[in-house]
Amino acid sequence: MIWWQYRQTLRPLWLEPVFRHPVLIIESDDWGPGPDIHAERLNRLVEILSAYRDTRGRHPMMTLGVVLAVPDTHRIRQDNLRHYYRLYLANPIFDSIRETMQAGVASGVFAIQLHGMEHFWPPSVLAAARTDSNLKDWLIGNELPDTEDLPSHLQSRWTDCSSLPSSPIPEDEIETAAKEEVEAFRAVFGYKPCVAVPPTFVWNEVVERAWYSAGVRVVVTSGHRYERRGQDGRLQAIGSPLRNGQMSPAGVMYIVRNGYFEPAMGHTAQRVLETLDRNRKTARPTLLETHRFNFTGEPDVAEAAYRELEKLLAEALALYPDLAFMSTEELAKQLSESDPNLIETRTKRRIHVWLQRLREIPRVRKLAWLSWLIIPGFLLFQATKSHGWGRPEAMFPLHQQDRHGRGFFER
Repeated sequence: MIWWQYRQTLRPLWLEPVFRHPVLIIESDDWGPGPDIHAERLNRLVEILSAYRDTRGRHPMMTLGVVLAVPDTHRIRQDNLRHYYRLYLANPIFDSIRETMQAGVASGVFAIQLHGMEHFWPPSVLAAARTDSNLKDWLIGNELPDTEDLPSHLQSRWTDCSSLPSSPIPEDEIETAAKEEVEAFRAVFGYKPCVAVPPTFVWNEVVERAWYSAGVRVVVTSGHRYERRGQDGRLQAIGSPLRNGQMSPAGVMYIVRNGYFEPAMGHTAQRVLETLDRNRKTARPTLLETHRFNFTGEPDVAEAAYRELEKLLAEALALYPDLAFMSTEELAKQLSESDPNLIETRTKRRIHVWLQRLREIPRVRKLAWLSWLIIPGFLLFQATKSHGWGRPEAMFPLHQQDRHGRGFFER
């Protein structure tokens, strides 16, 4: 009866892959068109990441969720907000940013991912700006406006937030926009994106199908899919929680972020190490969400973020000798192949991890105590206990990306 009542919780936790080694990926969003100082800050990240290696000789990987365009404020102002115009990342004025991104890929510390043409749905922002003076100033003011300055609900790309609650975008417009941004990505980097990160994690099945048709094979999530914003502007989840390696009906694989590294908001290296330890115990990879504002703001804020990053990498490697660095695309490849060097296949170990994951769910833990299932559960937990994860000297090899930064999935 208990199994049947909680099957929607118990079964997904069993199906979720069990990792033999701790994995750390730093996922940084919102990079794209900006002032030249952004190239300098990216170069500093390249220097820091290049100073560390895991036992396989791999550098820490920071994925860059790239936005491909910003509003062309000059043309929008001249047109008196009648139409939307954009400045593309491919524009020569952003050469230094693109070149630094590519240099980071060549150095093995950056992996480029699609974040969107813009970090918003242009018709929504344009419509809202016609009645909101602050939005109007943002849209026609600074030469390169920061998306981070938009109200949070307007930063969602795949739902119309010109008024709340948000409303669906017509399917044909989504399909056109999704294909357009994939082609814009290819024009800048020379290859189509394999991984997409929906802005604010709002997207739907129409977006998935369009991305898949255009070549995207992996969608990064927060563990949920959100399709709209409510009257209060908050995200509204659809369906059951998502898990690493889960395939969608459209054919894309979901990868789940499960940690935060926002030094500008007080997320320290110590806090991340606690997340890494929790994920190690539950045999999950650690994907940290961070954003460019941690590194592109005031110099003292950026310096503090760099120090925390260095502290995180040094202490993580010291605490976990078998820590593995890789890109999100590489992680997805290992999951798709169920590589036994990284993905646990032994039933005993999987049972132990499954019980550990169940312990972290308050309602399940409470039920176990009330039903006395805690006793056989504890005995089974102890019986399946092993001596840690894989040994550092037994670390698995990973396929290398080619010199253009492409990975494993066929385009």
